Amino acid sequence: MNYDISELLGMLPPLTLTTAINNIKTDEPLILKSRLGKQVHRMLDEACVFEVEKGSYSLAPVGFPNDPPSQVNISRKRRRYSVVPPQIYLKDRITASEITRIRTASQNPINMTSQDKGTAFNELVAVKQRGLRRLIDRRLEWFFAQALRGKIDYTSEEGRQFTHDYDLPKATVIATSETWDKSGNPIHQLRALAKTFKALNNQLSPDLIIMSGDAGDAFMNNEHVEGWMKSPGVQLFQNKTELAKGEATPIGILQGAELFEYSATYEDSKGKAVPYLEDGYVYMTNSTLWRLFYGAISDFDAGNPPLVARDIFSKSKITEDGKAMDIYVESHPLPVIVSNLGVVKAKVV
Repeated sequence: MNYDISELLGMLPPLTLTTAINNIKTDEPLILKSRLGKQVHRMLDEACVFEVEKGSYSLAPVGFPNDPPSQVNISRKRRRYSVVPPQIYLKDRITASEITRIRTASQNPINMTSQDKGTAFNELVAVKQRGLRRLIDRRLEWFFAQALRGKIDYTSEEGRQFTHDYDLPKATVIATSETWDKSGNPIHQLRALAKTFKALNNQLSPDLIIMSGDAGDAFMNNEHVEGWMKSPGVQLFQNKTELAKGEATPIGILQGAELFEYSATYEDSKGKAVPYLEDGYVYMTNSTLWRLFYGAISDFDAGNPPLVARDIFSKSKITEDGKAMDIYVESHPLPVIVSNLGVVKAKVV
């Protein structure tokens, strides 16, 4: 027996749905989003405005008392960007027949009370929103992975395009003389890479080192790593980490930087499993150089004026026949790195 959805709770107001979905925490080990998306900026307009630092200098200029330098030639420049981030817009449907299936094993759908139906309805809304939030978070993880590579370049099957070039110079791609799966010493090489990162970034040290799956395998199988892995600091980090082992495997702390192996994959349009990180590479960055921007969402259901500055906006609509309700979820995210020297990567396998 089917029920008219309008008999239940009617349309949930967007504020309630939006608050609920923003409070959902996905349990996947999305290492890039969690480490690089700490500083969140919600725009009051649909465009995101930010500045990127290009170039650097080592020491500040000096002058004599009462005779400061009249002109300073600073190699560092700042470029302002105004970018409209890509729109993620998802829909999932709740049908009246689904509600009758959310019940105890001994409960007859005909005998379900209004309270029973309301409970089932709320549970379905939670399930649908959790699934939609998970899809958005995984896409955001993909954005961060693309930013590490230097460019987001996306075209949907419908032909929608979004491109943003982070303008990472060639100096940030380091050529290694020895690979980890042979005779190289990964610990020494990582320290050398960290020194390169500091030299490029005014002595700012990396606080995150992340390896692709095969790079992580080569690292763990390297004979030079065995002794280092037994040190107390490495063991302490592994025990205290909050991320689940598996796709994001915590390995240790190296000169103040968290070291992870990341073998997570996503499924492309052809059903092929694709790794978030390029095979064979290790990446270094500092999380203070990253921002996570959200463009404002324009929707009259949000109120008047119809702009809402939220990570995610959610609303519902009942179909004309009253037999189903669609839950819509929208988000406009964009990862930003504020220095074009802020990612150093090297091919190690």
